[in-house]
Amino acid sequence: MKLEAGRTEAFLKNPNTPAVLIFGPDSGLVAERGLALVRAFPGALEDPFRYTELHNPDAATLLAEATAASLTGGKRVVRVRDAHETLVKPLEALLKSPPDALIILEAGELTGKSKLRALAEKSPAATAIACYAIDSARLPGVITARLRAQNITIEPDAATWTANNVSGEEGLLRQALEVLVLYAGAEQRLSLADVSAALADGGDTSVQEAIDATITGDPAATDRALALAYDEGQSPVGILRMLLGELMRLRVAAGAIAQGASTSEAMAAIRPPVFFKRQNLVTRALNIWSLPALTEAIAASLRAESACKQTLTPDQAFCRQTMLALASRARNAARR
Repeated sequence: MKLEAGRTEAFLKNPNTPAVLIFGPDSGLVAERGLALVRAFPGALEDPFRYTELHNPDAATLLAEATAASLTGGKRVVRVRDAHETLVKPLEALLKSPPDALIILEAGELTGKSKLRALAEKSPAATAIACYAIDSARLPGVITARLRAQNITIEPDAATWTANNVSGEEGLLRQALEVLVLYAGAEQRLSLADVSAALADGGDTSVQEAIDATITGDPAATDRALALAYDEGQSPVGILRMLLGELMRLRVAAGAIAQGASTSEAMAAIRPPVFFKRQNLVTRALNIWSLPALTEAIAASLRAESACKQTLTPDQAFCRQTMLALASRARNAARR
């Protein structure tokens, strides 16, 4: 069955089907919900006889683990990471005669043509939970509402800036809001200056470092920062969305320059405003990237994001290849 969004939290605490498929482009939320399901059975996570984690197993392995007996009592939990279409047939067999176990399948984005998704959505013995990042148009409102729930007021331009500098993926968004709540303190109000200081324009994070290295033409630094970002658990789709946001803001400024504005005038018109620590870097990027080149870079990033959402795409490698290609292009342009 397809689970309605409003029922998700209750279901995670008390799952009532033997199989659950969690899928979507928000990989952080997929993993978070998978772990929540495991924890719905106290003690399972700490008991190797009750908990098994598999990474895209073959059919025989999944069937063997799902039907194995629990030697210490209590329901077994089998958590499958990186689930793919190859698991359709073993899942069909398990749903016909459900074992005394909870089978959790975690997957990337699955289109409407996915047989795995169709099976989970149609079977009464399975539940399908979709995990999508919050779209950019809704993100400022979501940020405002979540902070308001904690009695913190954020000014509209600060909410917009935050939305443009954090990913809509649940895990990354939650981390950013935790930082803002701590920063607000007793004042319980956040201005543009506050959020810029607290998040440091995307932070001195590896993701922002990778993006900055890409737009200023430093492939080696891009590669190092991306490796660190992946180690930190950042998703390729989230990274590419942040890169797209940066490229689009640069394109707006480049358009103003093409119409006769100076670099400083064009940069001053960027919204949200460029944090003062990055103004020299953005100036350098505007001197490197022409308007047509930015248009092409945006198109390449959009293609990469779309590709990374496909189930069988090696998303980390694809994101890395795209950003290194853009960084090399910027380096070559800077040398002219």
